[in-house]
Amino acid sequence: MNVESWITVEETPALAAEAAAAIDARLARLTPAQRDAFWSSIRKAYNTPYNDPVKPAKPQPVEPAPGTAPAAVEIHIPTLDLPAAALASASLAAEIRAA
Repeated sequence: MNVESWITVEETPALAAEAAAAIDARLARLTPAQRDAFWSSIRKAYNTPYNDPVKPAKPQPVEPAPGTAPAAVEIHIPTLDLPAAALASASLAAEIRAA
């Protein structure tokens, strides 16, 4: 995009220095930390792109090669012989917690 300007390239450094001096004169009432914060915000504003940055592409899941898929896993849970009283106690405790 072309921008029309009456300022030549040669004039830019001198005009920028004059502008910075005028701004610094107005900022003289601030503390050094406040002046640094001001110039930091100006640098951030001028160095921030106008458009949102392009988001990186999400990696696509890869299908495993044929024959390399892991075998099915078997889980064996041992059975416990519990007395009927223990089973009743467990279910009663669950009912009490639910209430």
